[in-house]
Amino acid sequence: MSAQTTASVTPITSTPNAPTFEGAPVQETRMKISGRSDIEDSDGVVISTDDRVRLVGEYRVTGVRHYVDEKTGNLVREQVLKPLSIQLCPWDPSDPTDGGIVRARP
Repeated sequence: MSAQTTASVTPITSTPNAPTFEGAPVQETRMKISGRSDIEDSDGVVISTDDRVRLVGEYRVTGVRHYVDEKTGNLVREQVLKPLSIQLCPWDPSDPTDGGIVRARP
């Protein structure tokens, strides 16, 4: 008696510009922020739960690791960033009253 198996084969496509890892193509790249940083010029700024705040920051890459995502089976390159400086950034730079905060409640 013989058994026949069928399996769907997903072609492996690499992420553009991602270097291979030990000869294997990297299918995803992810970035994570690790660490803390004070927000510059935020004295007197009051925010509430559910407000949206727009920030711009400068980060240093502190680590890169590769792993296989258990859910997708993809080879992932994870890049870890450490914040160096963060500032509030206006949503509309042409509006002088835009402080980078959208209030959830009036």
